[in-house]
Amino acid sequence: MNITGHNSYSGCRFCEIQGVYSQKHKHVYFHPNEKRYIKKNHSDWLLRINEIETATTNKKKAELIKQYGKSYFK
Repeated sequence: MNITGHNSYSGCRFCEIQGVYSQKHKHVYFHPNEKRYIKKNHSDWLLRINEIETATTNKKKAELIKQYGKSYFK
């Protein structure tokens, strides 16, 4: 899958939870009281891959890779 590690902002490969960076501790945390986790599915992955591959600039592509947590598009 080559997604980024568990300490990235999108560290879960199964759901859409987003991490929050703690400047004090220099670490990404996930809110423990998140009531609803939206599961990722195959079509979500395909849409994201397509969006990254069709990005018109390298800057946009880098932003999408950071947002989606993928590391194999670099």
